[in-house]
Amino acid sequence: MGNQYKPLNNLLDQAPLILNALDSSVNGIIIIDHQEPNDPIIYCNKAFEELTGYEKEDILGHNCRFLQGEETSQEGRYVIKDALANNKACVVELLNYRKDGTEFWNEVYISPIINTEGQATHFIGIQNNISERKLKEINAELAVAHSEKLKKQKDEFISVASHELKTPITSLKASLQLLQKGKGNPLTANTENLIEQANKSINKVSHLVDDLLNSNTMNEGQIALRPSHFILAEIIEACCDPVRAAGKYDIRLEGDKSLAVTADADRINQVIDNMVNNAIKYAPESKEIKINISKENEFAKIAVTDKGKGIASEMQEKLFDRYYQAEPDKMHNAGLGLGLYISTQIIKRHHGNIGVKSKPGSGSTFWFTLPLAV
Repeated sequence: MGNQYKPLNNLLDQAPLILNALDSSVNGIIIIDHQEPNDPIIYCNKAFEELTGYEKEDILGHNCRFLQGEETSQEGRYVIKDALANNKACVVELLNYRKDGTEFWNEVYISPIINTEGQATHFIGIQNNISERKLKEINAELAVAHSEKLKKQKDEFISVASHELKTPITSLKASLQLLQKGKGNPLTANTENLIEQANKSINKVSHLVDDLLNSNTMNEGQIALRPSHFILAEIIEACCDPVRAAGKYDIRLEGDKSLAVTADADRINQVIDNMVNNAIKYAPESKEIKINISKENEFAKIAVTDKGKGIASEMQEKLFDRYYQAEPDKMHNAGLGLGLYISTQIIKRHHGNIGVKSKPGSGSTFWFTLPLAV
């Protein structure tokens, strides 16, 4: 309708002082004609143009819904529709869009102009940009939600940690009680088995405590590195020898075995150990574990591949989060959910990257990169 749209309320044409007053307002103001279908806008002030980014000719003749998008709440729309239908005032907060597509939160006061017959002929809408306040409210809500999520994670972690620590301690206690009964007797095959089981339980507890201490240190940004020059293949072979000695898994090291890096050997050993143990833990049916070393630009890439059941895509990004467990329902196998988180922090401190490539039914490849030695 543009500039040719003629206001239906002659009062506006006869009241320049009123229009000047409305135009000087800092709030956006519109007047809609409720006597016409679709309630068209017949007046808007300069503040409304500035608020929305539209010019007057873009606005007149349109319903105020042209500012709304799909994200605008149905509840807010219903409040306005109810006010127009029942000749009453209302206040509503709406997510609106400017002409350039940017969002703003609009607090709208709608009030009817009633004729002598008690019917609303027009409505006045006063607009107020409340984006700053609304953003603070949303951020506060997100902060509360995040706090509740952290509390839930903490509670779940304490539960898992208690279970994980209780299991080896119970086993250790039972082994020591049996050893105590046989005190002074010659070592037997059963005694040696008890000693081996006790050592395994002690190592398990030690590993869990180390994870807790490492996680806390890294969360505070206090991880210290002791870099040295070494050949990657040598440290990988040494890390995998105990697993090979057990005779249950075939670990094959492939690729460029000459690549060298300058890094903290103990920390990198920790990352490799975690990835190999994860392959054993979550893919026990995969008796073959492949480790490949390759060069990618100025980085060495180490990839640990198993032939297990794979990992769903929606889980993959979460694997490196603190406390996340891929199979929390399997408590005896879950761990504390800290291994990959710690590995991520170690690799980041070395200015490398870490990730996973997996597809259900096709196994998984966990990988990380390190800058090559210069």
